[in-house]
Amino acid sequence: MRALVLRDVGEQGLGLLISASSPKWEPLHSGRYELLILWQTVHRQYRVRGSLTPMSEDRVEEYWRRKVHASRLLDLYYDLVQAQSTPVDSREAFMAGIDTLRRNHPTPDTVPRPALLRGIYLVPGRIEIWRGSPDRLHDRRLFTRSAAGWREQVLVP
Repeated sequence: MRALVLRDVGEQGLGLLISASSPKWEPLHSGRYELLILWQTVHRQYRVRGSLTPMSEDRVEEYWRRKVHASRLLDLYYDLVQAQSTPVDSREAFMAGIDTLRRNHPTPDTVPRPALLRGIYLVPGRIEIWRGSPDRLHDRRLFTRSAAGWREQVLVP
């Protein structure tokens, strides 16, 4: 399981951006897709399982334009310098690479969108909702999608 930033929730599904050079990208070829959203402070958890569909290039570009300068530089670093989660000699070496990119691309608008940046939607087929309770008599619901719509079932906690 890997952490990703949820970018969009809508009719098309749950939108995510990811670099194809990231180890997070590899499991997406397994055929089974599941997203876990945990909000411990409000005692809520959502498990979403479904299929993947590509995000339109226009939508990926829209999310790219919203990213702050440092985030854009980091995505470009993955594409041009070194893939995410790979070892680097030191924090200083990493920051030197970012500084080089910053000098070459001094403003957000000068940072090109990396070729390896991908946008995908997780299209839910199954959603499990957990509502925590101090007495551990949690409320669990399972929603399953079919051609007729969504079916709700109550689960034993």
